[in-house]
Amino acid sequence: MSVTLEQIVARLEDPETPVVWLDPSAPTDIWLGLPGSLRQRGYWVLDLDLDKPIMDAEALFERFAQVAPLPEYFRHTLPSLRDSLLSLPNDAEKGWVVIFRQPEALRQNDEAAFEDFLEILEFVHESKYEIHRRVFKLVVRD
Repeated sequence: MSVTLEQIVARLEDPETPVVWLDPSAPTDIWLGLPGSLRQRGYWVLDLDLDKPIMDAEALFERFAQVAPLPEYFRHTLPSLRDSLLSLPNDAEKGWVVIFRQPEALRQNDEAAFEDFLEILEFVHESKYEIHRRVFKLVVRD
């Protein structure tokens, strides 16, 4: 049985789960409809899946610079990414969702960067939820 949009949203609303892992067999139409559906439900969405795969930490930093309203002080380092994500506005009704449909290249080529990325997003989620009662979630293919 395939995952439904309602199941994904239920996982996003659970503050105990900063990362929502989706099965690789999740249908393409779920992934394609996810950004618009989440925006309609009050989330701000950062979609990391553009034209080129993210191969390493530098490509990850560059992608965030492309898709997120990061502050001018953002530098291509993990601490700067963390601080920049923490500084994102907290005025979305429910919070932020980062969509990463194609993490395989980063996981295979720079597993440490992928693990550090997960830790940063977990920290940002916990901080934003504790202070603002807004989520900062990652939806990623397992």
